[in-house]
Amino acid sequence: MKSTFVVLTDLSAAAEKAQAYTARLAARLQGRLVLLHVYLSIDPLRNPAELVLTTAAELAGREQAQAALQQQARQLPVPAEAELSVDTLATAVAKAVRRHQPLLLAVGRATQPARLGPALPHAVVPVLRAARYPVLLVPESWPDAALPQRVLVAADGHPFTIAAPVQALRELLAALRPTTAVVHVAPQAHGPSHGDMALKSVWSTNLFGPLTSNSLYEVREETPADGILQAARELNSQLIVLLARPHTFLGGLFHRSVTAQVLRHSPVPVLVLPTVD
Repeated sequence: MKSTFVVLTDLSAAAEKAQAYTARLAARLQGRLVLLHVYLSIDPLRNPAELVLTTAAELAGREQAQAALQQQARQLPVPAEAELSVDTLATAVAKAVRRHQPLLLAVGRATQPARLGPALPHAVVPVLRAARYPVLLVPESWPDAALPQRVLVAADGHPFTIAAPVQALRELLAALRPTTAVVHVAPQAHGPSHGDMALKSVWSTNLFGPLTSNSLYEVREETPADGILQAARELNSQLIVLLARPHTFLGGLFHRSVTAQVLRHSPVPVLVLPTVD
């Protein structure tokens, strides 16, 4: 069975960037993509006199969206399937996860902050948190067409265990063969930082290839999010990996969490891996 990647798409430019990026990952495993578009139905509780026209317009809208989705699927360099759902977003994603057992769920992040909502609806946050699947966020402005060769893994120095669906990414990460830096951010200038514990925890996952003491990169006197983004700039990283614990996994995406801040501001793609404490 081919490895599958599900891309949530609203047919925007940001979603197309996520499709192109994810297709390159899928190609490395000779995998396939599923483009999932949730069609937002017109409220059925409208004036009954408008119902027939509304239904006709809605059906036409669905057909137009389906045609656009199929055209995008045909243009991708890997086998791709177009799925249009009229279910709620939560139901559509849950069905896609059950049907396809994807390696990850991918979404695009629009360049303009005001467009973040359409690119990644607030409603998707509890869906992805409940699904407990790896989530890849691709900035619309990311220009690099190459597969990631310099990966930054952010770790806080506390022990963790990766969630079961993350194990399936081992083949993809092995195929990429990236150089991996484990980044630990310490707010204080001096004293113990627990960076060695961060390195050990990441090494124990066996996800990121051989790691040595030279793989550890520490940032001092910064907040965690700012330190991660600083390290990404200094290391010229092409992918940031965040290890998100159950109580924070995308829960603060539009609020205050470290994951939220990195997802909002990272100029490079971000892969969020759920863990179990």
